[in-house]
Amino acid sequence: MRSQAITALTPCQALAQALAVFGSGGLGVQIASQTNLCLGFQGGGGYIAVSAQPGAKTIVELETREWDYAVQRFMARIQRRRSWWQRWWRRKRPDTSRPASFTILDDS
Repeated sequence: MRSQAITALTPCQALAQALAVFGSGGLGVQIASQTNLCLGFQGGGGYIAVSAQPGAKTIVELETREWDYAVQRFMARIQRRRSWWQRWWRRKRPDTSRPASFTILDDS
């Protein structure tokens, strides 16, 4: 399954969260490859490939086999907006754009 998500996180933050969720501290999938904007995990009979494209909003592309549910939960997690009190506490104006959503590119 191939998917993509748009997030307000930086590419570095998105990949750090992917490492925390899928790596040894999370699901325990082994890291197969790592670059500045890509992570590859392998294990459990499948794989997860994560890449981040910088821009005004970061586009995170994920490809997986056998880890579909975990990837969908991760995409929902990185798209979540901070709660109102966290936005207020940091004195930042809330993002008034439409909430982000993820797209499944290929479900074969």
